[in-house]
Formats: sequence, structure tokens, C-alpha cells
Amino acid sequence: MTTMSMLGEVRPEHDCPDDLVLLHYLRSFRHPVLEVWAACTEPRQLVRWFGAVSGTGTDLVIEPDDGPVPGPLTVHVDHCSAPNELHARIDGDGALELRLSQVGVVTNLELVRRHVHPEQAATIGPRWQYLLDRFTAYLNTQPMPQWRDYTDLATEYR
Repeated sequence: MTTMSMLGEVRPEHDCPDDLVLLHYLRSFRHPVLEVWAACTEPRQLVRWFGAVSGTGTDLVIEPDDGPVPGPLTVHVDHCSAPNELHARIDGDGALELRLSQVGVVTNLELVRRHVHPEQAATIGPRWQYLLDRFTAYLNTQPMPQWRDYTDLATEYR
């Protein structure tokens, strides 16, 4: 089993109707912000930890390589300010925010998955933790985690 990272947090989404929640994740890397940004956004790197990417510009399709994420995923980039901020919609309704900041030799990554129905947090939460752990393994040239090690995390995201 690969060592898992800390859990994401389920937080109320106060500016959203219907009692929706957001999932909030933080990670820190001893890599320059440009390197982390490239691993998050360049198709030739995404394929190594997430899946194959097709499309160009603001409309992309990602075919996940492994794990519980059903594919293909359609991604529309709403805002991009490289190398610090990316806002996207996944499959039309899943709002995703990615923020990177470098402090000294450490790059901090903040990922927020917005507009989650509370009953879906137990499914979506472990998926993003798994993907972030795959991303971390890729950046650090470590073995990729296996989805089977994450299936029991659903209760942590309720």
C-alpha cells in the first residue's frame, strides 16, 4: 500500500443554494511552481498520472487512466492565470478551482471542488484524494497508489 496524504475537508458552501458543500484539499511540494503547474496542465504530463487529454484551448476531454473516475470527462476552462490559478467545469456542473503559490522552495497547491451535493461528497471526496495522491507520486517519481486503498474513505467525507 502506498502512503496516503491527509484527507480533504468537506465545508459548507455559503454562497450557494441548496445546502451544497465544497471539498477542499491542500498539498505542498518541494518543486518550483512552474514545474507543478506544468504537471497539472500539460497533456504530455497529465497522461502520466490522470489520463489521455484531447482537445485544445478551453475545451478538453480527459480519458481517465485508472481508478474510480468515470470517463470520459469533459472539461471547460473558465479562467486561467498561469502558473497560479485555474477555474474549470467538469462535465458541465462540477466547478473546480486550482491555486498554486510558491513560498521559498515550496509550492502550495489548493484544490477546491465546488457545488457538491452533500450525499455525493462520500463518493467524490476519495476520488480527488486519490487523484491528488497520484499527482504527488508522479511529481516525486514514486509508485502510483492503487484505488483499492481508498475505497474505505467514503465515511471520512460525510
